[in-house]
Amino acid sequence: MSRPLLPESAYEALGLSPEALKDLMNPKPAPEPTKVHAPNLLQSDEDNARPMLPNETSITLYAELLLHIRTVTLFASLRTNHSRQTDAKLSADGSYITVSHEGESATIRLPINVKGAGDAALELPSRPPSKELTLRLQMEEKEGSDLLGALQRQDRQANIVPWDGASLNGAEDAEILCKRCEGVVMPKGKVQQWKDLPNENWAEMMDFWHCHKPDEHHLHNHTHEHAIGQKGYAAANRLQAKEGVGFVDLASFLLADSDCEGAQLSVEENKEEERPQSILCKNCTQPLGIQDPLTNGWRIHKWCLTLTSKLSNIPSYFNSPQKWISARLLSLIENTAIRKFHIHTPTPPSPNKAAPTPSILIWVFTPDLLFSSSIPTPNRFDPTRCMKIFYKRQTWEPLRPGDAESASIEDVEFSKDLYDELDQALRQSQRLLPPTAKKFQGWDVGLLERFEVVEGGMGWVGEEEQEEENEWGIPSEPVD
Repeated sequence: MSRPLLPESAYEALGLSPEALKDLMNPKPAPEPTKVHAPNLLQSDEDNARPMLPNETSITLYAELLLHIRTVTLFASLRTNHSRQTDAKLSADGSYITVSHEGESATIRLPINVKGAGDAALELPSRPPSKELTLRLQMEEKEGSDLLGALQRQDRQANIVPWDGASLNGAEDAEILCKRCEGVVMPKGKVQQWKDLPNENWAEMMDFWHCHKPDEHHLHNHTHEHAIGQKGYAAANRLQAKEGVGFVDLASFLLADSDCEGAQLSVEENKEEERPQSILCKNCTQPLGIQDPLTNGWRIHKWCLTLTSKLSNIPSYFNSPQKWISARLLSLIENTAIRKFHIHTPTPPSPNKAAPTPSILIWVFTPDLLFSSSIPTPNRFDPTRCMKIFYKRQTWEPLRPGDAESASIEDVEFSKDLYDELDQALRQSQRLLPPTAKKFQGWDVGLLERFEVVEGGMGWVGEEEQEEENEWGIPSEPVD
């Protein structure tokens, strides 16, 4: 509130100098409040990656279970160095760990339930003080228990993917929809029979086997060729799309174009490019697959679809593209015995004039692990099954004449949309990892989610099963 100005005569009795009277008659304006530039550490994380919620703690936790060494590793990231008051406690039922520091606490569900079956000692490192803590919980099975048996079952060792031919034949009301807009791509009843396609290397192996099989070389004239054709793997008997029949491989359906009423071919912009045309959703023009000239059919990618049936009640968001990528990588490991893959987008039609082809060098370091994180991700349920990936972003170019082909790295081409999904999944997964686990000897570290046993086939989860614990003895919970 400003004071009233008085006439000069009111100050005569004070005997003040003319300069003092001038200051009283002309007061200076009040100074502006000083701006505070100090960061609010409680309202943002360390690297300003995202704003924190009002009730969110600055402590972040990440835990992973390594089956082969029976160890749960817990990483805790704190705002300041840990002290004697920092502690970590295991819940009475062995399902949770709570880390407390400077009046804050954070809780994480363990990747495995150790209730009544194992002992885990929590001991914080005494020195040197650090913002990053790492705890290793060794699981010691008691006699008569089967702590890790569920995770080592035979059915979990397989490369699980949804929507195989046998399961689809049992679902007479199966309908294929566009995952983006849920428009009908293939109506109910269009396909009467589903057939699983063999391994992608099967035909090549069969041809090799037949060329070295001597017992039919005595056949003369066309009898020998007829015998080859009867086996169904010769070039004369190449796979052909057939109306009313759906062929199923690891990550796609091969269908006749007449059965895909909700899809259409894209309009070619450059007819000089010798590439298959894209298949688009008629409703939203989302790319669904490609035309296959060799089979006269359409290959529709599973990761672009959702499938409805009375035998399936798993939401479509469970089948995220990164799970199909993991299935593809696991299949490559099984077929090639290699764990390093140079993944790139399709090569441009004019390599000399185009920019370098982007690529990612992938090293599947741990094919199977379970993790939990206190950082939320949409549609994630912890503990989450995944693969740990080491990767480097690079560029790719075809081998030139005389170049030696690497025996330890397999070149793999991904469609542009699937490559972008891989790149995005690896970037997002780094948010879940603690700073000390984001790098390894020059490699970036990421996670790719995997399909669980319950997601195989038609992905059926009965009402009774939803109320029970999952297959590793601990309920899953959403963390989004």
